[in-house]
Amino acid sequence: MKSQSTFRTRQLKKKTTKKTTRESPISQKVCPPPLLNALKVSAERNAARFHFPRHNRGRAGPSSFTQHIGLKPFMHDLPNLPELDNLFYPEGPILEAQQQAAKLFEASETWFLVGGTTCEIQAAIMATCSPRDHIIFPRNSHVSVILALVLSGAIPKYIMPMYDSNWDIVGEVTPSEANRAIKYIEMEGQKASAVFVTSPT
Repeated sequence: MKSQSTFRTRQLKKKTTKKTTRESPISQKVCPPPLLNALKVSAERNAARFHFPRHNRGRAGPSSFTQHIGLKPFMHDLPNLPELDNLFYPEGPILEAQQQAAKLFEASETWFLVGGTTCEIQAAIMATCSPRDHIIFPRNSHVSVILALVLSGAIPKYIMPMYDSNWDIVGEVTPSEANRAIKYIEMEGQKASAVFVTSPT
């Protein structure tokens, strides 16, 4: 009985070890993160810093702040140094990170942008819509979508999203509603260049 119990315990340990050491799909696809690695190497270099930001890796930061969070966050607060690549013309770790992100998202290409979601929405709409092109989007879209319309010269076709009466909030845009708008534009002899959907709502 004792030997049987010991055997079962060992088998259980083996199974547990296998489960706990198994990597997630994300860690398998994106490892190691190239931009994070480059940032870490640059932050740990013992070099004199004469560039922005002026806190000088935290040494010139306010003591009332650094005594609470330490110097590490400041050490990693770096501008686009040569070893960290150039966001506008990536050739190093940023390019590699974008390629890894595209692979993870199962997309042909991925670009990193600064300026928040507003900038990204404007870039997406202006890349897909030319003046007088039609774009379909819900009435409750962010103001950045309206600004992108002005900049691109596209013509809006509004659709109504679902309404959740239980939570008193606006919900998703259904595929049938989007298809109805596409057919309406086609009946007028036009073509929809894009459908903008906010997700999650």
